Amino acid sequence: MTHPLVGVSHRVSAGLTDCGFSLLYQGRTYSVGYPDGVWQQTPEAVRLFLLDNLVYAMTMHLPMVVPGLTELIYDTRRPMLEPWFFQNFIRDIPSCTDMLGESAERETARFLSHEYTFASGEMRTTQATIPPGPSARAGAIVPMSFGKDSLLSFAVAEELGLVPIMVYVVEPVFANEERHKLSVAREFQQEFGHELQVLEHDMGALRDSEYGWGLQSTEYALLMLPFAWATGASLILFGNEQSAGSSYMDQSGRTRIYPCYDQTHDWTRHIDQMTALITNGYVRTGSLIEPLMDMLVQRFLAHRYPRYAAYQMSCFVEYQHDPKQNGQLRWCHDCTICAKMYLLCVAAGVEPAAIGLCNSMLTEDKRELYPLLGGSSAFPYARTALARDEQLFAFFCAVQRGSREDLVLEFATSPLYQEAERREPELRVRFCTLYPPISTPLELRAATSTIFQEELDRFIRPNEDAHL
Repeated sequence: MTHPLVGVSHRVSAGLTDCGFSLLYQGRTYSVGYPDGVWQQTPEAVRLFLLDNLVYAMTMHLPMVVPGLTELIYDTRRPMLEPWFFQNFIRDIPSCTDMLGESAERETARFLSHEYTFASGEMRTTQATIPPGPSARAGAIVPMSFGKDSLLSFAVAEELGLVPIMVYVVEPVFANEERHKLSVAREFQQEFGHELQVLEHDMGALRDSEYGWGLQSTEYALLMLPFAWATGASLILFGNEQSAGSSYMDQSGRTRIYPCYDQTHDWTRHIDQMTALITNGYVRTGSLIEPLMDMLVQRFLAHRYPRYAAYQMSCFVEYQHDPKQNGQLRWCHDCTICAKMYLLCVAAGVEPAAIGLCNSMLTEDKRELYPLLGGSSAFPYARTALARDEQLFAFFCAVQRGSREDLVLEFATSPLYQEAERREPELRVRFCTLYPPISTPLELRAATSTIFQEELDRFIRPNEDAHL
């Protein structure tokens, strides 16, 4: 991945369009496009602010992946949010280098050697107030992936009396996923009457396999702001659950790695500062489900909101739409994500079929999908000690619930079960606790806590005899 520094400069040109903005890089145009009416209702000062800041955020990784590139020259103004983007990027480098087998120190030094030049050093500022309608403040923008986290965020927001506004960002590298999710969204809209707003994000094609993804949540929060002007919504609610803040040390023991730094609770608060700054304090950003670990997210979604859980799609399916797949359309039944969700359901007392998983994922031939059992995963999160303990506790719970599936029975007679049994009080506290809601909007904390405590009591009390 390391490239010699030979002083190559590239230009990035950018401008507003009728429905968003675009940039020109190396002879190719990349664009962001909003649904009809959204961009037009955004004040021009905000549009120009987003142009300066997002064009930089979406291209600042290019010198890390383009051989010999050491400088980017922009025809936009210097972005006011540059220090935030810089910190976000720096903290993400160790995760990228861990996946690529590179040195975090060397790659950080290489990033610091790059130059970014702007047409003007004068930064645009904006504190444009959003004029609320009679009930506009009840609106909450929920970036939707139809995974368990975004579906639970949507459901809880609705129960709290908010009006969830679903936005799906189309990433060009996930074409098959897009087809599946838009199909799911159409069914969801038909049943519940909630329209999905679709944002075209062609600039995502500039991302590399690792570099360029680290600012995704930060970019998405800024991309959501025009929807606030179009709807009057005062909240952006990401589905960042508790384990999003997890980290681990690299092999040298010197560098801390965050698999998803921009989804951590502390960084979500920085994103909140950005959206509040741009909107004169009107739009705040946070997560309703931050107090929950994965198993509770899956349990609470399926138990309290089964009508929405039926639309869960967490798998990166690759096959094309096939009507014969029926309920299995959203799951490939052959990846670590499908395996994890299936195990979480069994451990939490949820029928996997309730979320569309129709084939067993705990048969002997699925062993390689479980890192705890010697399998592997392409996701950095799976390398954390937290992820290992999560899988250990999930298998333990599956045993306690009487599962007779192959891998559960094997686990029950293994040293891993003995470890889980010995550590059961510690594991139960870690994975069945409501954590402090660091990034949950202050005015929603009490009501959200009430919902979660009700569900936690229903989850634990019937199983006390089984020591869950």
